[in-house]
Amino acid sequence: MSADTAREQLQAELAEVDSDLAGLRRSAAEARDGVAEAEDPTDRGALIREADEQDEIADQLVARRETLVLRLADA
Repeated sequence: MSADTAREQLQAELAEVDSDLAGLRRSAAEARDGVAEAEDPTDRGALIREADEQDEIADQLVARRETLVLRLADA
């Protein structure tokens, strides 16, 4: 694999991670916004759990993104 191909693959993967991260953050924010509107405590709890789970996944993606940025700098 050439250096250009490896760099292009890393850039594509980074773009995908960035897109996924933006979507997760948007979904978590929407879930948190829905907490105030939910009348049922069970629904509020479910929305909070959903947002927390999405935040955890986002944290994992941030770590993945940092790794990709480092690999891209080395490529």
